[in-house]
Amino acid sequence: MKKIFLFIAAITLCFSVSAQSELTRRSDVVFQDGARLRPNQVREVMAVNSEALALYNSGRSWLVTGQVITYPSAFLLGFDLGTRLGGGEGNNTLLAVGAGGTAVGLIIGFIGQNRIGQSVSLYNSTVNNVSYQVNFGFTQSGIGFTVNF
Repeated sequence: MKKIFLFIAAITLCFSVSAQSELTRRSDVVFQDGARLRPNQVREVMAVNSEALALYNSGRSWLVTGQVITYPSAFLLGFDLGTRLGGGEGNNTLLAVGAGGTAVGLIIGFIGQNRIGQSVSLYNSTVNNVSYQVNFGFTQSGIGFTVNF
């Protein structure tokens, strides 16, 4: 009876070992096995690594903040440049605010992308890439299963 229990436990162990797949990143988009993950899905995957999750959340905050600053500033910059190119008299204050805001927003966005990349690298460094081999045959004590990790 004891041998049967150990046999069933060994089989269960063999089939319960699972390896988490690594994440990849392009810009601020995260992929797993080639499938694009939404931010909430990334948070669910990274829940096993609190450091990577905190870094990812920080990166998303920086990225969104950068976008909130960049888009209106780029509109102001484009509006003023369009006025000047159309023959009108531009507003220097509008041009300066638009250019400065766009530059600051882009820098903040790049910081966010960098942090997202760092979180993906940190997560990938801690992923359990478990490899194992199950053999049936002769062992030191007779015929049976061997599991090699």
